[in-house]
Amino acid sequence: MYAPRTTPWPLVALFTAGYLAPYLLPTTVGRLERGLDLTPTQAGGVGSLLLLSSATAGFLLASRVERTGARTLARLGLVLAAVGYGGAALTTSVPAVVAGAVVGGFGSGTATTVAATRIAAEKDPHRASTLGLLSVSALAGVVYL
Repeated sequence: MYAPRTTPWPLVALFTAGYLAPYLLPTTVGRLERGLDLTPTQAGGVGSLLLLSSATAGFLLASRVERTGARTLARLGLVLAAVGYGGAALTTSVPAVVAGAVVGGFGSGTATTVAATRIAAEKDPHRASTLGLLSVSALAGVVYL
């Protein structure tokens, strides 16, 4: 017979939390432009720094998830994302917003890296990664509504 399929819902949720900020980046850049009186190029630069920081976390941490511990890194990533994005949202100082975007991006990248490496180790990684992408799309849709 067939073994029951179990979905790693905590990994799907972690992937969703980590991937949401980059997923919403076009809206974020528009809000930076209007809210801080930045030029489109400057606002796009802040968004690019966020993505670069997120990618840097992935490159630095993907090979270290098992050694460091997935739970520790996931928690660290979520805390960094909350502190970085929360701090950026609470200020109108451009340098503080840029720093918050970089810290938040690193946290998002850390969370996404942990989720992706753990999902890849699952028996059915395609199912979990598809559910992660669907959940982040659904959450973004709810945020936009």
